[in-house]
Amino acid sequence: MDHTYKYSVLTATPDRRRGERVNVGIVVFRDGKTDVRLVQAAFKLKALTRENWESRLEAIRDRIVRLCDNGDTPEACLERLALVDPLIAPTGMGMLSAHGGSDYERTVGEILESLVLLPKPRPTDAVSRINTEIAKTFRKAKALAKPEQGLKDGKIVRFLPIAPNEGLLADFALRNGRMHIASTLDLRKQSVRLDEAALKSIVLDKSREVYGKSVRRIGVYAVEPDLKKHFSHHIELLSDYADETYNWLDQTKRNRFLRTMYDALHSHS
Repeated sequence: MDHTYKYSVLTATPDRRRGERVNVGIVVFRDGKTDVRLVQAAFKLKALTRENWESRLEAIRDRIVRLCDNGDTPEACLERLALVDPLIAPTGMGMLSAHGGSDYERTVGEILESLVLLPKPRPTDAVSRINTEIAKTFRKAKALAKPEQGLKDGKIVRFLPIAPNEGLLADFALRNGRMHIASTLDLRKQSVRLDEAALKSIVLDKSREVYGKSVRRIGVYAVEPDLKKHFSHHIELLSDYADETYNWLDQTKRNRFLRTMYDALHSHS
């Protein structure tokens, strides 16, 4: 038997003067209770403001649950949401139908993917210039895994799924005693959307959730000296979620990154 629920997409406006608004989650009204899903919210807001929003978002989620888990109608809860925090606002009401728990999760996931999550990389974007250059260097050093090889073979693997349902892939990964996850960002063009940097940052943050605090998170970007200031926001965002970062176009930094990966190939710690 199908169950029908009402839901609302939640948007955030961190600075009313600028008017920038992003979708940060949904709330589903289920039989007098609420299912609040805030996904990639902190990343999106930090990309806009350079501020940390995690604690405030958690407080908002708790307040929504307290205000709405009282048996009221979805319409009454929707009106109450406007009182939770000026940062967050609902965007009207939608309907979803689901047959059982797994179908409900699948349907909610589809809504989040289409309305909230950062877009997955397009196939044409999957192989960037920086990745091609790094892979060529690793291959020449016989450090790159072949297509049929994986992490267990002790080589550097390309495009390792970190969270497949969210389209999150590590550009390069190595496991040799601990996980090493590298996320790359090519800035050798006049225009690069900030959400590209956000997506790369999410990969690094998600890797810690998946592999634990011992994971080594590496950010590698490519930027020409005269464009470094122009892309400072992108670089800072990537650096915020990396344990170490390297500019591929700086020969000294490039060598340090390569040495980091080569040393890890022969280490078990």
